[in-house]
Amino acid sequence: MDAEPLLAIRELGVAFPGARPPVVALAGVELTLARGASVGLVGESGAGKSQLALAIPGLLAPGAILSGSIRLDGEELVGATGKRLAALRGARIGFVFQDPQAALTPHLTVGTQLIETLRAHRPFAAAAARVEAIAMLERVQVPDAVRRLGQYPHELSGGLRQRVLIAIALIAGPDLLIADEPTTALDVTVAAGILALFSQLKAELGTALLLISHDLAVVAGRCDRIEVLYAGRVVESGPAAEVLAAPRHPYTAALAAATPRLDVPADAPLAAIPGSAPAPGERVQGCAFAPRCPRAVAPCTSEQPRLTAAGTSGARVACHRPLGDGPP
Repeated sequence: MDAEPLLAIRELGVAFPGARPPVVALAGVELTLARGASVGLVGESGAGKSQLALAIPGLLAPGAILSGSIRLDGEELVGATGKRLAALRGARIGFVFQDPQAALTPHLTVGTQLIETLRAHRPFAAAAARVEAIAMLERVQVPDAVRRLGQYPHELSGGLRQRVLIAIALIAGPDLLIADEPTTALDVTVAAGILALFSQLKAELGTALLLISHDLAVVAGRCDRIEVLYAGRVVESGPAAEVLAAPRHPYTAALAAATPRLDVPADAPLAAIPGSAPAPGERVQGCAFAPRCPRAVAPCTSEQPRLTAAGTSGARVACHRPLGDGPP
């Protein structure tokens, strides 16, 4: 019998009923993450990636309606009390937000934020917690770690703030690290260093990683599996190498075509995806990608495709005419 996954999400829905019509951010999302493994969650802005990330540790905005199931190591989190979810955050779930400037507390030093986080979840005395904080800063490659403990977030560069945020997320030894667009506010060189750090920490610590991005290139080579999200639904899922080499869903293929490549001249125009995704709360009959899809046929505009197996590798696709099945 296969071991129970660390994270198992089933039929997950997130809705915000205050608007008219209600905004459905996620519908029927399924995702599994094994211990020590990594999954890349990819999609355009507004696809629901951040809502999925926030739903796991119970950080959704007040008023959000959560349905379905989120199980962490067998424990159901949907319906869990706020106190229980707060205990899991940090202790078992680390979260790296996309804007470290906003995520870090501006009036507290780096050392205070690291030490308070550790002592909230682990029985460390103050002196021992300080030693652990220095060690964690060094592990995430923050130079001159002892001096950084006494500095405030505004005294650090964007790259150092992001490394400090990663240190805070990891210091209590969580089983799962969620990184929501962690390189958005960083320049290319710094972003590459942060992504390399995730790969290194995953290998060293055995922490499972859910890496969220709008860019396939960010998750390529760093994740075992890729889940492609469009308009609140998973439209393709599978081993990363397979999804990148031979995408089955037209949306995944369009994302890949819009990703810059080293073997293409820098001044070559990128392939754009025509049209735009449905607006939040917009009701769509059939496949939400159909208005933008070159392969759309009559059923695409009337029937919502189900996520079904594609091959023998565990890949799945939600498409009436997946790529590789017939003429374009």
